[in-house]
Amino acid sequence: MKWIVNKKKCVAGVALAAAGVVTVSTVVLAMGPGGGGPGGPGGMGGMGDVEIGQSVISVKLTTPTTGSLSRDTEFIGTIEPAESVSVYPEVSAKVTAVYFSAGDTVQAGDLLFEMDDSDAQLSYEIAQASYNQQVISADTTLGSDYESRLISAKSQLESAQQNLNNARLQLKDYNDGYDDSLLSAEKRRDQAETAMKEAETAWENAKDDPDVSEDEKQELYNAFAEAEAEYSMYRNAVNELEDDDDSEARSLRNSYRNAQTSYQQALDNYNLVAGASLEDTQKATEASLKSAELSLEQSASQLDKYKVYAPIGGIIESSAVSEHEYASTQTAAFVIANREDNLSVTFNATADAATALSIGDTVTVSKGGNDYAATITSIETKADESSGLFPIEAQLQESGGSLLSGVSVKVTAATAKAENAMLIDVDNVYYEDGQPYVFTYADGVAHRTDIETGMSTSEQIVVESGLEPDSQIITTWHPDLADGVSVQLAEGQAAPEAAGEAGSDPLPSGEDAPAPQAPEGAAPADPGEDTAKAESSSEVQSNTEEE
Repeated sequence: MKWIVNKKKCVAGVALAAAGVVTVSTVVLAMGPGGGGPGGPGGMGGMGDVEIGQSVISVKLTTPTTGSLSRDTEFIGTIEPAESVSVYPEVSAKVTAVYFSAGDTVQAGDLLFEMDDSDAQLSYEIAQASYNQQVISADTTLGSDYESRLISAKSQLESAQQNLNNARLQLKDYNDGYDDSLLSAEKRRDQAETAMKEAETAWENAKDDPDVSEDEKQELYNAFAEAEAEYSMYRNAVNELEDDDDSEARSLRNSYRNAQTSYQQALDNYNLVAGASLEDTQKATEASLKSAELSLEQSASQLDKYKVYAPIGGIIESSAVSEHEYASTQTAAFVIANREDNLSVTFNATADAATALSIGDTVTVSKGGNDYAATITSIETKADESSGLFPIEAQLQESGGSLLSGVSVKVTAATAKAENAMLIDVDNVYYEDGQPYVFTYADGVAHRTDIETGMSTSEQIVVESGLEPDSQIITTWHPDLADGVSVQLAEGQAAPEAAGEAGSDPLPSGEDAPAPQAPEGAAPADPGEDTAKAESSSEVQSNTEEE
């Protein structure tokens, strides 16, 4: 009777009742009657000779491959239109009609809404009348003798003076006997603007002049800064007063300004007729006519500002105006998004991720179970001050109209890459105290080979050093596999040549290495031992992934 001592479990005393003998390398221990087995003398007395065996390890081999590896990172992005325009009215007034609402499609040039233009219409009519008057005056001045022209010019001046007086009195009565605050503010603003420009010119002329001392330059600059601040103050005051005006005040003020213009024109015309030659009179008349024409064009342009048109074609994403409500120059009345071009997605990335990405890289946008390809078009080189992240924009190649601007999406991008790298399967890597290693085959012996690894995925890992392209890596797991252990190639397994690219098969095309066959007469493998091997293999794989 023989006893087999298993190297792994070191258990003696299992009788082989089944026929056949397991293939072993044996060492026969001559033990006399009563000799001790494992456990010391007397421990297994009377058992006879004991045969200690070691299972033969059949292995399969592979070589490293060369290829590319990437690892993805997910971000939260926001869909934005390729072009979006906020439409602001150029004047503030009450809305009288709105022709489009949110969700409507518009074309460039469509009339979006209108505002109350009664005051602007009145100014336009006054400018039209002034222009007509200037045309008549020019005809009269240039078509009669000097005396007639002088009488006509004087009559026009007196009429303009009377109109100016009436307009001033009406405006003063409206303000309870006080001068108009806006007109006074505008006058002070204009004076401050003139002073600011003069101070600026003086400083500009002196700042590069070597003959001017630094103290004098500083004084000139201070004077300019002070004049600029004063002008800004008066300008803000004018803006505030304009915003507070009602329609009646604006109408009276426009009438007064037009009366001023008419009076100044009449005065200039009278002075020219009274003290200049006919040639000078002709030039003055033409200038007056041109001035009236420009005033009319300006009034027409101002009148047109009370109608707001779409600057681009697209879809109205939001609307902030309603009939009978007040439209302000400070609030966007409409936001129009141009979706004729592809949409874009913006997302924020850390410095490492932003550095790993490049313009032209492709990312994947996911929403509602659908994936869309997008190409990175811009990467900000300055981090956002609030988040510390770097904004990145990518243009979707095609959305099919299923994505809406403003929605949140998942963006997947390759933030770690390895090009033309040496790759091996992660299943073939072991770890000990954080040191990765593999078993390589040479001359029938397994050798532990320490390696330095780089990035990895769930299937492959980059080998930075430790292996050569023709290194023969043992892919078979075995509990007894260790450095220096003798191994044999599995039946049908030939030593593979170095693979050129990822995915190459070290075995002959279309052939799988057969499972190792037990020699003739060997006992079948113990199912319990196979189960133990599988559990141990799973544990090693789990530890590898954790590492």
